[in-house]
Amino acid sequence: MHTLLRKHVGLLVILALFGLNALLWLTAAPLFDQPLESRIAQWHGANILLGFSIVFFLATKNSLVVWLFNGLEKSYAYHRGLAMGSLLLIILHGQTAHLIWAIYRDSLFLDAWSLGPLARNLFVGLIVLALMAKYMKYEHWRYFHRLMILPYLLASYHAFLLASYDLLSITPLGLWMMGMVATGSISSLYMVLIYRKTAFTYKGVVSSVKALNASVTELDVALDKPYAFKSGQFAFVKIKEKPFNGVPHPFSISGVHENGVTFTIKAIGDYTRDIQHHLAVGMRFTMSRPYGHMTFDTHAATQVWIAGGIGITPFLSHLRSERKPAQRITLYYAVNRKEEAVHLSLLETLAKENNQFTFHLIESDTHGFLKVDDLDLSHHPDVLMCGPRPMALALSKTLRKQHPDIRLTFEAFSFTGTFIEDVIRLFKKPFKRRLPAS
Repeated sequence: MHTLLRKHVGLLVILALFGLNALLWLTAAPLFDQPLESRIAQWHGANILLGFSIVFFLATKNSLVVWLFNGLEKSYAYHRGLAMGSLLLIILHGQTAHLIWAIYRDSLFLDAWSLGPLARNLFVGLIVLALMAKYMKYEHWRYFHRLMILPYLLASYHAFLLASYDLLSITPLGLWMMGMVATGSISSLYMVLIYRKTAFTYKGVVSSVKALNASVTELDVALDKPYAFKSGQFAFVKIKEKPFNGVPHPFSISGVHENGVTFTIKAIGDYTRDIQHHLAVGMRFTMSRPYGHMTFDTHAATQVWIAGGIGITPFLSHLRSERKPAQRITLYYAVNRKEEAVHLSLLETLAKENNQFTFHLIESDTHGFLKVDDLDLSHHPDVLMCGPRPMALALSKTLRKQHPDIRLTFEAFSFTGTFIEDVIRLFKKPFKRRLPAS
């Protein structure tokens, strides 16, 4: 029971916040008598502000967020889910706003009534753009994403000036609403104005760059001070020079050396392709503190590792730091072709030198995709997995269904979201079932 609560503590906190919001709104006294549907419609509007306040707070990546959600990957999933849920509430609010008995207070400098539709349209447009991250340059996506504070502030102004409750009073509801909007505003402004200047406290230079194959680049970074991290973690990095221009991006740490760390990066987007073609020795480099919950020191003595493509990096980090790991490990490394595998000779050498480490290379072009039935789970191991999101989600679903008692930890981190891909995949499924076998 304790493990279950710890696993879902972030979700429970979110539900508690929405429950408290409902309690405060539905028990507060309005400024004048009005029908129940007006009170419910105003509470519904407050849910929109609460949803986006939480969305902005999750984006700060602070220690409390990491603890509540057991890692950034889960917090980003809730970040995206709440943004989509709040978008649906915005659309529904547009259909129920006529039920509200509002007070038209004198606006300070903007017409509070007309700001409602403006905020709604901006929210919808910016969220749609955020969901289209796959189809735009990363820098452009970040620019649009940072504008979310504008409709949030407009919506807050709209709500506070039109509500038939005194939301600027020292009452439980007034304090709650002011605290909520202050939290959301400060969180968003922190990410826009402060985060990039304060979160990257480790400085250094690129000390070596090496092409491992046609699409994978490995780089060493010499840092100005020791970098304490656990194998399997990742960091947000900034490269000062053009064409990177100091835009932060997350990468798994694949190793550590005497005065810095190593990253192994596959060219799969505009930013990573720039690394492949333009990164050079001597470029200035800054890093955030490490993140990530897929570490190895808290897991059972018997482990099965599943790596897909560049998802090998967290496992490389552990093997490089512990050439003879104490755990009994079986690694399944899935690639399309053998030529895509990185550090294959190192993995094969470690398997020969250490009878606790077993290595299997799975070439999908030859053997087909890796399946749960291919895994040796006879010793009831902990399973750790990192790789492309479709692979990780498919294997985790089957593994949990067939082996519900096995402990599974996986990362299929998506920094900018995958909603559009998920929708496309969902609509493709019925058509795939109808296609005749060739």
